[in-house]
Amino acid sequence: MTDTGNHNIWVKQLIEGDEAAYKIFFKEYYQIFAHFAFKYVKDIDVAEDIVHDVILDLYSNKRDFTSLNKLKSFLYLSIKNRCFNYIEHENAKQNYLQASTLQQDEDYFLDAIIEEEVYFLMHKAINELPDQIQTIYELSLKGKSNEEIARVLNLSLDSVKSYKKRGKQILKEKLKGLICFLSVTL
Repeated sequence: MTDTGNHNIWVKQLIEGDEAAYKIFFKEYYQIFAHFAFKYVKDIDVAEDIVHDVILDLYSNKRDFTSLNKLKSFLYLSIKNRCFNYIEHENAKQNYLQASTLQQDEDYFLDAIIEEEVYFLMHKAINELPDQIQTIYELSLKGKSNEEIARVLNLSLDSVKSYKKRGKQILKEKLKGLICFLSVTL
């Protein structure tokens, strides 16, 4: 690959998707491009991934280059842009992690505990309901309408409504301490 004529033929073969030309290209330029990318991202694995993706993109999306210099210029620019995209993405991730860490202060911690405890107590209370009422509440919590519940359980619509009303009374009685607790903490 010493003279310009051979380079132009080789670039033409590369653009046409010749696998042998890509193997030569990969062998001769991969490390150079990876080193270039490393200067931006400071992680050799990431740098190599970026170069690999750029070369794969070149292989997948045939572009017309008239010389090796134009091809290399395009690749350097593509690698630089992908490095910047990677850096921006990493910065955004860091900003998100910092923001989410700040949210996890004492209030968030207490709210999460209260939410889990309320869920636990509600679930426990529903599990202590009579079987038919429990089944109706479980279906209702899964988003089933009264009509769908009646159809699934082979009950009348009025029976479903009656069971739900009775279940609500039982739950209200079982959870009255929880309701008082929530009104004080909130």
